[in-house]
Amino acid sequence: MKKKSQYNFSNITLIILLFLLLTVPLLAAQDSETSDEDAKVKIDYNSMGDQIFSINAGLFIPLFIHNPSPASGEDAINSSNLSIGGTGSLYYGAYLNNNFQLGMEIGAMFSRSPNDNNFYMVPITFRGSYEFQLKNNLFSIPVFLGAGMCMTSYLEDFHVDMIFKPGAGFFWNYSSNWSFGTNMTYWWVPQIYPSDSELNRLGNFMDVSLSAVYHF
Repeated sequence: MKKKSQYNFSNITLIILLFLLLTVPLLAAQDSETSDEDAKVKIDYNSMGDQIFSINAGLFIPLFIHNPSPASGEDAINSSNLSIGGTGSLYYGAYLNNNFQLGMEIGAMFSRSPNDNNFYMVPITFRGSYEFQLKNNLFSIPVFLGAGMCMTSYLEDFHVDMIFKPGAGFFWNYSSNWSFGTNMTYWWVPQIYPSDSELNRLGNFMDVSLSAVYHF
């Protein structure tokens, strides 16, 4: 009887081992198929009508002034003769889908000339952006382009010019309602004189700002 008991135990053990050898590959294949299916599932974190409001503040960095038609002996690239200044803006936007967004931004900047005179610009732009989402939307990278008008004031001079503002940001989505991050934006301000093209100048500036975004 003892030998028979050992024989039965050995048979049961063998059956269990064969069962495991057969089922483990099947389970692994099923898990692989499930993982592949999950990888194909696109998660939408934003939907049409979702809105955001952001407050931005940072540094204004003058780069250079481009003269598109320099006279003989003149340089095409010249210093802006402005100091590093400050900038701030308010932005309101709405999502068209999970990634695309349209909005409007109103900003202002200040800087100073070598003679300690104040220089101001107030851009008002419409902006479109595409948002890349990383790590289950823990982080997001918006890439955007704004276009509109810019009011420039220096001493008694006042101009209203076009402005184009391409840029990108990096944000940490703290919660479903709040995001915090930074933006880097290029300011291209063409000042055009149709009656005298020799006076045309293309302003090139940039800003680096911190941003707090509220989602609602």
